[in-house]
Amino acid sequence: MLNLLRAEASHIRATPFGEVGTVFASPEMEVVWVSKLAEPVDRGWFSAHEDDVIIVVQGQLKFEFEDDGEPERVLGPGDALTLPAETRCRAYRWPRDAAEATIFVAASPATR
Repeated sequence: MLNLLRAEASHIRATPFGEVGTVFASPEMEVVWVSKLAEPVDRGWFSAHEDDVIIVVQGQLKFEFEDDGEPERVLGPGDALTLPAETRCRAYRWPRDAAEATIFVAASPATR
């Protein structure tokens, strides 16, 4: 058993845009938690080759999309969002001056 709010994981790595902890990994699937606190906003766009499921556990996560027809979204604890494959977006802690980290879970096929 792992507790996501205590940053428990089988492996943790630091990235420029937050810490990432592996919760589960198999040849078919990967589940990670991401913790964002005082991270810079990535000015580039992220996209995955497969669908990603995002579930916010703590704080708020703001999504912006490259496609102007796709509205910005702010997710809070308990909110889930499926990002379709090849959807170019960026996500960051919201509001930017929040005192606590934003923690979310991302689940996706391991093929990416």
